[in-house]
Amino acid sequence: MKVLLVQPPIEDFYDTSIRTYPLSLLYLAARIRDTADVSIADFRSNCKPLRLKDQPFPELAPFYREGIRTPFSFFGPYYRFGLDRTQVEAEIRRANPDVVCISSLFTTYALEALEVAKIAKKVRKEIITVMGGIHPTLFPRHCLSFPYVDYVIRGEGETPLLQLIEALTGDRGKAGAAIDGVSERDNDGFRITEPHVEENINILPARSLLDPAAYRIGRKNYSFFLTSRGCPFQCAFCGKPAVPFRKRSLAAMEEEIRECLALGIGAIDFEDDMLNLHPRRFHEVLGLFNGTGLTLSAMNGVYTGNLDVATLGKMYSAGFRRLNFALVDISRPVMNDQKRAFPDNFLSLLPYLEDSPFLMEAHFIIGLPGQTPDEVLDTMIFLMGKRLLPGPSIFYLAPGSPIFEEKTGGIWEGLIKSLRSSAMLPVNALMPRETLFTFMKLTRFINFTKNALDHESGLTRLSDLMSCPGIVQNGITREIITSLCREKRFVAYDLRAKDFTEEPQDRDLTMRFFQKTRGKTIKGFRTGNTLTIDV
Repeated sequence: MKVLLVQPPIEDFYDTSIRTYPLSLLYLAARIRDTADVSIADFRSNCKPLRLKDQPFPELAPFYREGIRTPFSFFGPYYRFGLDRTQVEAEIRRANPDVVCISSLFTTYALEALEVAKIAKKVRKEIITVMGGIHPTLFPRHCLSFPYVDYVIRGEGETPLLQLIEALTGDRGKAGAAIDGVSERDNDGFRITEPHVEENINILPARSLLDPAAYRIGRKNYSFFLTSRGCPFQCAFCGKPAVPFRKRSLAAMEEEIRECLALGIGAIDFEDDMLNLHPRRFHEVLGLFNGTGLTLSAMNGVYTGNLDVATLGKMYSAGFRRLNFALVDISRPVMNDQKRAFPDNFLSLLPYLEDSPFLMEAHFIIGLPGQTPDEVLDTMIFLMGKRLLPGPSIFYLAPGSPIFEEKTGGIWEGLIKSLRSSAMLPVNALMPRETLFTFMKLTRFINFTKNALDHESGLTRLSDLMSCPGIVQNGITREIITSLCREKRFVAYDLRAKDFTEEPQDRDLTMRFFQKTRGKTIKGFRTGNTLTIDV
């Protein structure tokens, strides 16, 4: 039996190419490859984005405009990232599979995943279609309501998929019956099972089925890597299905590291939900990577509560050079509302981190329910004065999260395309789209200034930016920076009209930002260079 495992395209204003490695498919492939002829089809990565003329967010047209030049750029056109429908059909025909298994990780991209299932049935109606991932786990009935979806796997899918393939090889009519984690339609409507939790998580993903050079960070081939599964916490904004926290064996990981090195992989990104939950265990994991030469990162964020100077030293020795911290906010009431621990430990470690060789990113959220604009401003202002890069994320409703249930009552169908950060859905009445957009622009401005401090000498005041030759290399940039510093408004240059145009914004918020920051400093990202805000 031929099985094709698919990562579908997505449609959005942006995609992050260093976040598309299909690790979950490789775990499935490793589990079934002794039973079936299995192959991977990544329909998302390494494709030139296709600009879509029609997009589902006409209300965003004033914010995401084409033909606009600004050093504080945000999003523009709406794209399809991955193969178009004709190409997807051609690839499925070429593979000629008996079963097509489609990963559907996020509800907001579920329609693109369902589209692959529909195309598979168009290629040959006898093809069996299976969907798995977070969206089918949360909403199996939604997926099975489409006639071109035969089965849904809920939860972790290695064993359920293997058992389903074995059953399909035998008796199609009894394929899904009594398989833990496999849901399907039946005569009474739907037969929905509970999500499956894998007992053995030490299987090694089948990385040999991918071209390592197709996934790169900088000049290095990269791979995702798991040391554990699950998370013991449930933050109010998190929509991941709750599964128990389990640790992989050190022996399995040691073997996996050898496989990665043999494949020419030079960078590892840990995808654990809680990588350093247990400090002693984390030290053991780091020891496995010592001397390998692998560059390590954890883009999901490192848990700050268990960090100390000794651990950070071991992380650097193991190969970490850049640290990502999931800060959320520096307001205690906001963190309490989100059922998230306040990052006291991170704040106490900051002086050490700023003097360390690490590069740092601190990610915070804009627009959480109950969060005030001043609380977001305080977080931004705090971060701008540290040697790190502030990473803003606009809050969106994640299906399955406590906040989602509270705000929507679990009804999401009419919101499906808006359940993403780029939609700027104003969940918080205190932060309409103009305010969210302005926060993003202000952070872009802060990071622009940090970059200037890292590359230009002699900058001591913010007003120096307006006349620095290395920064203001043309009249367009000078006018945009001058308008912001002197008039406290964001403008951009319209390449079609050949004139400056005011961007949609919250002018009061911009004024308040400069009022609160006058006399405060911005520090570089790579250097300790600082300037004072004097405008």
